[in-house]
Amino acid sequence: MLTVKENVLLPVSLGRMPKAEAEERFRRIAAELELLDLAARYPSELSGGQRQRTSAARALIREPSIVFADEPTGALDSKSASSLLGLMERLNRVQGVTFLMATHDPAVSSYCSRVVFLRDGAIYSEVYKGERSRQAFFKEILNVQAVLGGDHVDTL
Repeated sequence: MLTVKENVLLPVSLGRMPKAEAEERFRRIAAELELLDLAARYPSELSGGQRQRTSAARALIREPSIVFADEPTGALDSKSASSLLGLMERLNRVQGVTFLMATHDPAVSSYCSRVVFLRDGAIYSEVYKGERSRQAFFKEILNVQAVLGGDHVDTL
């Protein structure tokens, strides 16, 4: 079994990244996701949210150009979720990392620049944030969800 630190570093340890660079990346991402104090712990000693943050760190350690995330904040408390979403937003803006994320949470969606709504496996609608505030974008997402959920009634 691997510790939190070993789990996060595993993807870069398989490559040819210098140890000092790997350690610096770990320190930076672990600090951002509040994992530094958990570095020596094993997954069985972590909460679900701590495991999810460890998974996020492992996905981000190689500085990928695209990250696929399925409900990335599902097991996180609101503070940890905000921290992770803020990091994702900064990585997108500063380093150009694309996040393709599946979520049912309009608050999580409001951190994105574009939201595509699916219904019955097909694209139903999409909205772009543009220059709007996150709060204004959140309201538009809620409006689309209201229409999406309210214009169809199943009959028995």
